[in-house]
Amino acid sequence: MAKRLCLVLVCFLLLVCVWAENSKFARVNLASFKWKDAEDTNNCSALESETSSLIVMHIQSKCSPFRLPNITWRRAISESIKGDTQRHRAMMKEDADLPLIYGNTLFQQREYFIKLGFGTPVQSFYTLLDTGSDIAWIPCNPCSNCLTSQLFQPSESSTYNYLSCASQQCQLLNLSTCVDNCTFDLFYSGAPEVHVLLSSETLSVGSQPVEDFVFGCAVSGVIQNYSAPGLVGFGRHPLSFPSQTATLYNRTFSYCLPSVLSPDYTGSLVLGNEALSVPSLQFTPLYSNAFNPSYYYVGLNGISVGEELVSIPEGTFTLDNSTGRGTAIDSGTTITWLVESAYNATRDSFRRQVSIPTLPSNPISTLFDTCYNLSDVEVGFPLITLHFNDDLDWTLPMENSLYLESSVICLTFTTSRVEWSIIGNYQQQNFRIVYDVPGSRLGIAPENCDGSMLAQ
Repeated sequence: MAKRLCLVLVCFLLLVCVWAENSKFARVNLASFKWKDAEDTNNCSALESETSSLIVMHIQSKCSPFRLPNITWRRAISESIKGDTQRHRAMMKEDADLPLIYGNTLFQQREYFIKLGFGTPVQSFYTLLDTGSDIAWIPCNPCSNCLTSQLFQPSESSTYNYLSCASQQCQLLNLSTCVDNCTFDLFYSGAPEVHVLLSSETLSVGSQPVEDFVFGCAVSGVIQNYSAPGLVGFGRHPLSFPSQTATLYNRTFSYCLPSVLSPDYTGSLVLGNEALSVPSLQFTPLYSNAFNPSYYYVGLNGISVGEELVSIPEGTFTLDNSTGRGTAIDSGTTITWLVESAYNATRDSFRRQVSIPTLPSNPISTLFDTCYNLSDVEVGFPLITLHFNDDLDWTLPMENSLYLESSVICLTFTTSRVEWSIIGNYQQQNFRIVYDVPGSRLGIAPENCDGSMLAQ
C-alpha cells in the first residue's frame, strides 16, 4: 500500500512538473521588473566594433552619447512608448501631407543606433537603425538650423559627390519636381523638417568600405540634439542599405535588441550570411505588400493567450496589396499595434485570465487600456504566443508584453486604426531577428543581447 501511494505521489509530482514546464502563465510581482539605472560608463570604449557585426545601442542607454541628462532608463522607455503614436500615424499614412520618399518620415522616439563611417578619410557617425525607412541620411556642413554638433564635412572628403536630377539614383525616387541637384524633403507630422541633397560617398561598415554609397546630405532643417542625428534605412527600396550592399551582405541581416530591463546590455547587428548561423532559429515566410513596399510583412495567422487560442475573424491578417492589410515587423516602432478585431479579442482573453480587476484608467499612456495595480501582490499573467505561417510559434516572455511603471503594469499591445498590424521592438527584445530577403524568410531565436543563448 505504501509503495502504491508513493507511486501515485511520484506520478502526481511529475504531472505538476510537466504542467509547470509547459504552463503559459508567468507569476509577476514588483521584483520581477528589476530596472537598472547604472551610471558606470568605464567600459563603454569596449563597445567599438571593426567587423560586420556592429553594436546596436538604445538612444538612452548608459553608453549613448545622446542620452538625456537626468533621465532614468525607465523614464526613457516610458517616453518611447508615449511617442509611438506619432510614428504609427505616419506609417499608417494618416497625415494629410506625406513624405515625398515613402518610408522616410522622421519620428520623435527614434531608439536604436549603430556607428558607421562616411568619407575619405573616414568621419564617424551614429545612425539610427530603422527597417521602416529606406534612404540613409546624415546632417552635413553647412546645415541651417541643425541643432547638432555632429556634421559631415563634404569638403574634407575626396570621395564625396552630389547627384543630379538626371542620375539613375535620383530617378528611383520618383520626385514630382527636380531642377538641378537632386533634393527632397523629409517630413515630421505633416510639416517639412529636413531638406536633403542626394549624394554618394564611400561608406565604412567597420573596416569594410562600400564605394559610391547613395545617401542624403541634410543641409537645412530642425535636427534635434536629443536624437541621433542620422539614419540608415534597412527597408526594401533599391536605395536602402541592404539593397546597396547586396553584393557584400546578400541582403541578409539580423539584430538583437537589448532588453528594457537591462540598460547595461547592448545589442548587435550582424550583416551577411553569418546572420543565418544562429542556433535554434525558426523561420517563417517574409512577404512584400505593394501598398507598403518598404516594409517587411510576415504571415501572422493567430494569437494565443495562455492556453487559449483567441477567436479572431477569418481573414483579419490576410495579405491585401490594395489596402496594406497584413502584419509588418519593424525595428523602429515601439509596441505592437493590432487591427481592432484582433486586439479586442486578445485583450478580452487576457483580461479574463487575470485574477485582479483592470484599472478604469492609467497614468502611463492612452495607448494602453489593460492595466493593473500590482502593488505588493503577486499575480499570474498569461503569456502571449504569436502564430505564424510554417508553424512558427513565438511565445513572448513577460517583459516583452508587460510594462511596469511605479506599481501599475500594462499590456503593451494597442489598437491599430487601419487594416494592418505592426510587431514592434518591445516584443522583439532579447530575440535574434533574422531577415533573409533572398530566401524570403524571417528567422527568430531567443538570445541574450550579450551573446549568450537563453535557456530553451
